[in-house]
Amino acid sequence: MRGKADSDLVRRQNRHIVLEALRLHGPMPRVELGRITGLSPASITTIANQLIDDKAMRELNEAPDRSDPNRRGRPTVRVELNPDAALAIATKISIDGVDLALVNFAGKIIARKNTLIATYEVQPDAFGKALANIMRDFFDENSLKSGDVAHIGIAAQGVTHSQKGTIAWSPAFRATNIPVVEPVERETGVTCSIANDANMIAEGVMSADRYSYTGTAAVVFMGYGVGMGLVIDGKVYHGATGAAAEFGHMNHIPEGALCRCGRLGCLEAYASDYGILRFAKNLAEQTPPPSHAVPRHIMVDLENAARQGQANAVAAYQNAGRAIGFGLARMIALLNPDRIVLAGPGTRALDLIEPALRAAIDEGVVEELRRQVKIETVPIDTDMIIKGTIDATLRYLDLNIFASGPMRNLAEQKEPQQ
Repeated sequence: MRGKADSDLVRRQNRHIVLEALRLHGPMPRVELGRITGLSPASITTIANQLIDDKAMRELNEAPDRSDPNRRGRPTVRVELNPDAALAIATKISIDGVDLALVNFAGKIIARKNTLIATYEVQPDAFGKALANIMRDFFDENSLKSGDVAHIGIAAQGVTHSQKGTIAWSPAFRATNIPVVEPVERETGVTCSIANDANMIAEGVMSADRYSYTGTAAVVFMGYGVGMGLVIDGKVYHGATGAAAEFGHMNHIPEGALCRCGRLGCLEAYASDYGILRFAKNLAEQTPPPSHAVPRHIMVDLENAARQGQANAVAAYQNAGRAIGFGLARMIALLNPDRIVLAGPGTRALDLIEPALRAAIDEGVVEELRRQVKIETVPIDTDMIIKGTIDATLRYLDLNIFASGPMRNLAEQKEPQQ
């Protein structure tokens, strides 16, 4: 029995390796798939045939390459992920909004919908059902039954608990410990998972260029809040409960400015949009943060004021840069990353923040540790949260469904309760 169990494990691992290679590199001939994965030609042949039979992979019907008149033998046939193998839904929960994206197995977005919902005042037991109703409407609009969708991946602002399936705390809600996964699964009949949105930004950045993220990296979100997705050995690190790398709620100044989370002195209280605006307006540090994100035009006006030399505005962005820089210095000293990626709408003001950010890193950590760290920026018009949630959800399908064998008949899943 042990030998069979070991054999099944190896089989699942090899199938997953092949799916991962196709997801990363795109269509390729079997011989190239073998070279990339390190699997033998015989193994590649067997696995490819199995995955084609299971509808997870397909051969491309392409005209043969006749560029080399001396080429002999059968024409090279490329294989790719089969877009029709499964459907999934990526979901982003933010302040007063839910964004849904229906994707096929190849990662193409088929349909998208954004729904406004007053998140801040919603009761914790009511939100999961309201979210499920939004999803069921989305199903109806796209002529879907619950059995047509293989998995729902959810990204949410704040502290999420992946094991419990809850939002422990979020700036989008007044309430805490909000059940999400259980009510959505119960109402839709589709399996579901939840993760922090900053971690999904890290997933999105990696999916665009995995070659650059094989070591240790940090992806920092700047905007309505401050968050971090942490990559260790080429994989996003979620921690024991899914709440790892809560960068914005590290303490920056003890007994300092009031944070949206209710604590004093958090890094976010100095470097988020509301923290920057509060400082620029010379308001008291204990002024309560707004329950909603600061409107974009207000932050754009503040950025322009800083670029024109308005003293309070300049000081506010310098203050934000120092807060982020000292936080990064601690992270560099602990983890020795090879790169830091700055993302989110707050990077629009990077020219105002970066000098103080780099000065704080220089002041906060020895040169030997900071010398090799690259600091980069993701374009702010890229929705990395949805992109990362799509990537993580599809890799969930690879590992938990198609690596094991044919996709189970989703229509046989328990029907949603009425």
